[in-house]
Amino acid sequence: MQPMTTDTPNGIGFRFSNIGPIIEADLELGDLTIIAGRNNTGKTYLVYTLYGFLKQWNSKYHYGIPMIEFARESVFGNISAKIRENGRACIAINRQTLIQERTKVVNALPTLLDFDSSALADIFNAPSTAFSQSSMKLHFGDKRSDDQHPDAFPTRQGDMFSIFYEKGQLRVIPSALAEKRYFPQIWGDLLLLYIHFLFPDLHMDPVVLSAERFGIALFYKELDLTKNQIVDMLQKMGDNKGKHRIDPLGLVHAASSRYALPIKDNITFTRSISDLMINRSEIYEDGIFRDIERIMRGRYESVNDDIQFITSSPDRSSLKIPLHRASSSARGLSDLYFFLRHVAQKNHLLIIDEPESHLDTANQVMMARLIARAVRAGLKVLLTTHSDYLVKEINNLVMLSNFGSEVAERVGYESSDRISVDSVRAYIAKGNSLVRCKIDRFGMEMPVFDDTIDKINYVANDLGSRLVVDQDD
Repeated sequence: MQPMTTDTPNGIGFRFSNIGPIIEADLELGDLTIIAGRNNTGKTYLVYTLYGFLKQWNSKYHYGIPMIEFARESVFGNISAKIRENGRACIAINRQTLIQERTKVVNALPTLLDFDSSALADIFNAPSTAFSQSSMKLHFGDKRSDDQHPDAFPTRQGDMFSIFYEKGQLRVIPSALAEKRYFPQIWGDLLLLYIHFLFPDLHMDPVVLSAERFGIALFYKELDLTKNQIVDMLQKMGDNKGKHRIDPLGLVHAASSRYALPIKDNITFTRSISDLMINRSEIYEDGIFRDIERIMRGRYESVNDDIQFITSSPDRSSLKIPLHRASSSARGLSDLYFFLRHVAQKNHLLIIDEPESHLDTANQVMMARLIARAVRAGLKVLLTTHSDYLVKEINNLVMLSNFGSEVAERVGYESSDRISVDSVRAYIAKGNSLVRCKIDRFGMEMPVFDDTIDKINYVANDLGSRLVVDQDD
């Protein structure tokens, strides 16, 4: 995986090649990233691939031993030597050297993070031959400088150590826990922390709410039942050794899920909701989950592993409805509700496939405001959409950021209902690629919607004028 230089202004982007309908496409993430486009243009392929990459990036480095060569030839070697000697490290180093360290990591990646056809096949649960010519690579921008990016290397804190960079000094400070551990036991954790320090743009824990979330809310219990039936069958096979034997591996293989990794993880999240209820998310006090209560005019609870939707209509007593009997919109927003209330952390990348699905137009507008509030609270959000209403409302929120609270109140918005133009990236999936949308203080240009609306309006006006002429005749 070699670094590529492009005009990506904020440092790191992603290049996709021969994945689904996509021949080649570049993507840079903002605090809010929107991918629009017609059906079957590759949007889901791209976000699923990115999800898989970030999951792999954040997990494999826990096994830092394969990075021996990098550790020996990089600044990390000096850090680890000082940690061995003094239990902490303080090194004089400039930002340019740290930027060069990033390139060394990327050059070392093929031995550790080989994101090729086999990795893609694992994500999509497909034969490797389906992705034999596919890849996803990192690429670097060529505009990174101290003046443009004073926070390029922010403090990074881990369980064992914290890394600080200030005024040309890189300091690595141990925690009380690290001081009680033998160094070889914490070497991998220290390397992981250092790599995340070098790549703050990649320090995102992805969470996905797939388009299949509506079905997951209906059938997750049945999926658990199937799992339990397999376990029961395997136990019975062990009790009948003398009888005709069934290959356990063959049974598991035959019954294994055909779902892509993001869908499997979405199922796992839904299954675990009852265990999450005791937690409060990092953005709980922002109360963004209450926006969903307002959208749905109700709230959600998990009781005895059963998710219920509780109505709060003012003109009738509340009703407790099992989620599988609730409306499709209630099912579709349940995972987002529990995520915002009990799970969300500021290093999360929240990926939502078609957040507008099953919402009426007024609620699509409210969903746009919810997304903006989540971004302002510190989350990163990546979404695919077919909704002109959602895009136009986000444009309103971008324009609103040019004004103070007085103007916001005058047009019926709150101070949190705004989003900076610099934080938004927008793309249209078309022509087997991604086309980056122009974004300015008026918002983003999305001709994929405007062209369709213009055509409908043209036909309506033409037919209407003909009817008037016929009536006059």
